[in-house]
Parts: sequence; C-alpha cells; structure tokens
Amino acid sequence: MKTLTLFAALALPLALARCSPPPDLSTPQGQCQAEADNSPEVARLIAETSGGSMAQQYIARHELPIARRRAYIACLQRRGLAPRGGGVEPLQ
Repeated sequence: MKTLTLFAALALPLALARCSPPPDLSTPQGQCQAEADNSPEVARLIAETSGGSMAQQYIARHELPIARRRAYIACLQRRGLAPRGGGVEPLQ
C-alpha cells in the first residue's frame, strides 16, 4: 500500500504536466515549446518514467524538466531569440 501511495504521489505531477494545454504554435516560443516536448531526449526520459526500476524512474523524473528546458533554449538560440553561451545552468 505504501509503495502504491508513493508511486501515485510521484506520478501525479508528471500526469498533470502532460494535461496542460498545448503551446500556442503561432508564436516562436510556442513552437519551441512544442519542439522541446517532442525532442528525442525528452521522449527517452518519458519512456524511462514508465518502466524500469524505481531508481531509474526517480532519476528520469528529475532529469525531465532539465531536458525540456535545454531543448527549449536550444530552439530559441537557433532562431536567434536567446543569447548563446555565457548562461549559467540552473542548480540541480
């Protein structure tokens, strides 16, 4: 029972994040958000959250928002909407 409660508590934020409305594709920021959500690294981490050991799932859930942010910033940089380099990675 305790494992089920722990799983539900960890899975709920991920499920709610996937239920958010889609980004506005009429803006470059929305297009980059959609691209980040569909990036190969994000897809790999989402797949890892649904299988494997609890440790792998925990690590994947921790790395998922970081991978989304990196993909989003990389897209903005390719479009010239974000400065390149000199940025500091957020603390983990």
